[in-house]
Amino acid sequence: MEFVFAHGNDTPSLERLAAMLNRTPVGNEPPVGSVEWELCREDGMIRCQFPLGPEPQNKKSYCDRVGRVLAEYTLYDQEPSLLRTFFRGRFGLRDEMETDLLIAETVSLLDGEPEAGENWIGRGRERRLQKLAIRYSHYLEDHGRLHLDGFLRFRLGDYRAEVQEAAETAIEERMMERQYQEFMTLLKSMVEWQETRTSAVHVLHAGGHAFRLLDEEMRPLGEGAADGEDRAASEERIDPGEQEEESRVVSQLLAASPRQLYIHTPEPESQVIRTIVGIFGDRAAVYPEQPAH
Repeated sequence: MEFVFAHGNDTPSLERLAAMLNRTPVGNEPPVGSVEWELCREDGMIRCQFPLGPEPQNKKSYCDRVGRVLAEYTLYDQEPSLLRTFFRGRFGLRDEMETDLLIAETVSLLDGEPEAGENWIGRGRERRLQKLAIRYSHYLEDHGRLHLDGFLRFRLGDYRAEVQEAAETAIEERMMERQYQEFMTLLKSMVEWQETRTSAVHVLHAGGHAFRLLDEEMRPLGEGAADGEDRAASEERIDPGEQEEESRVVSQLLAASPRQLYIHTPEPESQVIRTIVGIFGDRAAVYPEQPAH
């Protein structure tokens, strides 16, 4: 049984694949095959012959082992290249650092988080490895020659679609994060230039979406307003839905424009608290306990 792998004109990539095929795995299992995989630089192909022996299941065993190595090679070597080409062609990215960050974020989305007690490989990555290994193995059982570029392009369309979908998600998240940071910069600028209207405001956060805003006298913020409806609204406990949480609290604090902001919360790392501190900067102080009043 003979295997021949071709990979366009990418000789360095073929060298990495040959090294992976010839490596000695952990444990007593020998490398993939009983003879060395040889890279011929004249025609850009990797070749290897396997003595099958009398047992017919040997062929499937060899194909399974080679298929696993090809799957690992696809994820570790070809997937980043596929993403780089996609980001450049689809979104016109040229900044290498930004592209590298997006590739890392996309791979993280594809891999998923490993569960407690498992190894560092996320379930998504192991699923992709197994899926690709089966596809390669089945193909090798019926074919002795494999062109890697062609196989990835024409026979792994579902895998390519999964990778591109994750890349689009990473781009969307990066754009949302950029818009968020620009908005935060604008709000911080407003706070810096805005004239203070209140000496102090206490933010009482009971956890989750529950907030109360008090003035320096520990009265509901806006208690002295002439409009009864406004006063009643200011005395209500703010408990909006998740989408309205930040905007409601931040809007009231910007309107109050306090010189000092005291935030009392059991959840100092929650998104809304970090947003408030990010906007008001040195004016804000966080306390783990509720004030005595």
